[in-house]
Amino acid sequence: MVRKVIVEVVDACDLLPKDGQGSFSPFVIADFDGQKKRTSTKYRDLNPVWNGALEFTVSDPDNMDVKELEIVVCNDKRFGNGSGHKNHFLGRVKLHGSQFTKQGQEGPVYFPLGKKSVFSWIRGEIGLRIY
Repeated sequence: MVRKVIVEVVDACDLLPKDGQGSFSPFVIADFDGQKKRTSTKYRDLNPVWNGALEFTVSDPDNMDVKELEIVVCNDKRFGNGSGHKNHFLGRVKLHGSQFTKQGQEGPVYFPLGKKSVFSWIRGEIGLRIY
């Protein structure tokens, strides 16, 4: 039997604008068990709503509790006037498998976005359902 982890990226709110024009175009990257998945980009939206599910295969169910899920919110540079090709970091959340719920018990949980370094300017939170 193959076990799956579903990460529903519900929404984000009160994000800090990073495009120099008071906005940005955010997307989310979820990284779990060596697999990366990405949401769509929400054009110029400080309070984006995705309501999208990202599905991951669990390689070792016995060690599920210690597996790490990293959620990173970024600004998609393709939709802004920013220079360079690198997407701007808008915040992240790191969770372990022990924090996931069983299917049928999931509800949206809001996590404050964390910084990459002490010099990062980050604000906002992200709503997730993880089961």
